[in-house]
Amino acid sequence: MLINAFEWSVARRYLTSRRKDGFISLTAALSVVAIGLGVAALIVVMSVMNGFRADLMDKILGYHGHVLVQGYGQTIEKWEPLVDELKAAPGVVKVMPFTEAQVMVTKDGRAWGAIVRGIPEQDFRDGSLAIARVVDGELAKAPETGGLIIGYQLARQLGIVAGDQVTIVSPKPVATPFGSSLRYLAFPVAAVVEVGVYQFDETFIGMPLMDAQDFFRMGDAVTNIEVFLNDPERLDRYMPELTTIVGERAAVRGWTSFNQALVGALQTERVAMFMILALIILVAVFNIASSLFMLVKDKAADIAILRTLGVSRGSIMRIFVTVGLAVAFLGIGTGCLLSWALIANLDAIKSGIEALLGFNLWDPSVRFISSLKTKVDWLEVGLTIGIAVVLSFFAALFPARRAASLDPVEVLRYE
Repeated sequence: MLINAFEWSVARRYLTSRRKDGFISLTAALSVVAIGLGVAALIVVMSVMNGFRADLMDKILGYHGHVLVQGYGQTIEKWEPLVDELKAAPGVVKVMPFTEAQVMVTKDGRAWGAIVRGIPEQDFRDGSLAIARVVDGELAKAPETGGLIIGYQLARQLGIVAGDQVTIVSPKPVATPFGSSLRYLAFPVAAVVEVGVYQFDETFIGMPLMDAQDFFRMGDAVTNIEVFLNDPERLDRYMPELTTIVGERAAVRGWTSFNQALVGALQTERVAMFMILALIILVAVFNIASSLFMLVKDKAADIAILRTLGVSRGSIMRIFVTVGLAVAFLGIGTGCLLSWALIANLDAIKSGIEALLGFNLWDPSVRFISSLKTKVDWLEVGLTIGIAVVLSFFAALFPARRAASLDPVEVLRYE
C-alpha cells in the first residue's frame, strides 16, 4: 500500500494531538501501550522458554551423549576396537566409554542413593566433562588420588566437601569364604561439581574408569559408549552408519529416543504458549480499531469536505490505514525496546522480585536446571512483529472502509 505526500500529511495531522481530540489521542496512546506490552510479553516469554529448552537439552545431551551404545547384559567386551571405529565415523567429534551402576553413598551415618559413572582418566584432565562448574576441589586430582567427583546437590545432602572420605556401597553381592556380602569401599572426594541439571547433581558420582571396573568386578569391560556428534539435530543422517559399525556387538540409541517425551512436551508447550500470548496482541489491536472508529466519527465533516474536493475513496482508506499502522509500528517498536531491556536485565529483575517477595522464583528442583537463561530466536521475533503488523492492518482496514464509504451529502447536510 503506497501513499502519496498529501495522504501522509493528512494522516500526520490526525496523529498529532489537539486539545479537542484528547480522548481519541488517549485511546491511541493506550493502543500503543497495549501492543507494546503484547509484543514484549511474547518476545520475552518465548526467549526464556527457548533458553530453558536449549540449556536443558545441552545439559542432558552433554551428560548422556547424542548416541548411546549400550552393551547387551550391561557389558561391552573388547570395546577398544569399537571406540576406534566409531571415532572414524563421519560427524563424530568424541567417543567416551564408561561404566554406570547404582550405589549407596554414606558419610557420617547418612546415606543417599547415587549413580557411579566410571569415566576415562583423560576426561578428568582435559576438562571435557559435561559439567557447568567446579564448586570445590580439582578434577585432575581424581585419577591421581583414586578419588571421586560428587554432584553438588548430593554433596549438600550429605555435607560433603573436597578432601572428605565417603563410602560407596554396591548393591550387588560378592562371594566371600563366609558367604555373599555387599561390597563397600572408602574413597576420597577430589571435587564437588555442578552438572547443571538438578536430578543429575543429586545422584552423580564420577570415578576413574579403571577404579570403577575394579570396584564393580567388571574386568576390562564397560557398560556403555557415548558418541558425540558435531550436529545432533541431524541425528537421522548419522544413525545408519553408526548402527552398521556397531552391528551385533551392542544396541544403538539416539538422543531423540531416550528424551522423546521431554522433547515432545517442550515443543508442545512452546507452540501452545506462542498461540496464547499471540492473543494478547489480538486483543491489543482492538484498541486500534476502536480509536479509529472514534476518529472517523469525529472527522466525518473533514472527510466529507475532502471528498467534495475530489479526494477518492481509496485515498481516504489509505489515510486511515496509515494512521492505524503508525500507531501499530510505534507500539511494536516500544515492545521491542521493552523486551530488549527485560531480557538484558532478567537476572537483576529476578533477584529483585525474589528479594521483594522472599521466595525463590527459579527452584532448580522443580525447573530441572539450576540457572535461568534466555535465547532470542530472531525467526520468532520476526513472526511476532509480522503477526502484530497483519492484525493491526486488518484492525485499521474496517474503520478505514467506514470512512471511505461516508456520503458527503448526508454528512454536510447536518453541519
